[in-house]
Amino acid sequence: MQQLLSRLFPFGRGLFHAYWAPNFWVFYIVLDKILAFLLRRLGFSIEIPEASFTRGLVGDSSPFAVLPKVTPITTFLLVILAMTPCLVKAFANPQPKHIIRWVAYACSCGFMFGWHVHEKASLHFTIPLALIAMDSLDDIRHYFLLSIVSCYSMFPLLFEDQEYPIKVLLLLTYSALMWVGFSTHFAANPAPGGKKLDASDSIVEKKFTGWISLGYLLGMFAIEFWSRLFHHHVFGDRLPFLPLMMVSVYCGVGMMYSWIWQLSWIIRHT
Repeated sequence: MQQLLSRLFPFGRGLFHAYWAPNFWVFYIVLDKILAFLLRRLGFSIEIPEASFTRGLVGDSSPFAVLPKVTPITTFLLVILAMTPCLVKAFANPQPKHIIRWVAYACSCGFMFGWHVHEKASLHFTIPLALIAMDSLDDIRHYFLLSIVSCYSMFPLLFEDQEYPIKVLLLLTYSALMWVGFSTHFAANPAPGGKKLDASDSIVEKKFTGWISLGYLLGMFAIEFWSRLFHHHVFGDRLPFLPLMMVSVYCGVGMMYSWIWQLSWIIRHT
């Protein structure tokens, strides 16, 4: 039982892994590093903490040089606070048809603000949201972006060279299947306004995804090209953590958007 509790509540293992999960805390860490760099440039004596994320250490000591230390109770309170709008809606007006959406949002809150979150924990809300992805155009647009971001954020977990073509092909195949499947569905079903969509229309014209979302997804190619091809030639053995940090921060933007989108939907429609 003690082993089970230590796994369920890993408060002694640190806020983060050496590889940062793409949630709220990745922005907190990056802000701390930027502030530490600027203050050192201005002449302040800022010590690099022993438990530095860039060194892959995840102990009990604080890894922050400038910002306050984050404690387990802080993350717990933030998770509960983030869940509050959903909990209020669910108890005030129970609607069985929204249970999947509420559960997915609760898991999103735990992922975004929780303690020692594993990057693969994004599957806890990505998979349930797949069950309601066809409910509306907005749901499909949200799921299309979220599922790709979730898959790409786990790329660093498969770091062997022989695994690289497998994970790339799987993600590209999965994305293509979603593109074709959702586009075909839109072409065969009326839009919310009653207008039937033309199968020959482009993915953006059908509002399957907007230009901003499409540009964001294409930006993953730039992150991957930099990590695989250019980083070593530019920096050599310096800044070995930078590729992982870029993946975490970039995917963190998509995860933060998903959390805000889910919260907004629940407030407006339940």
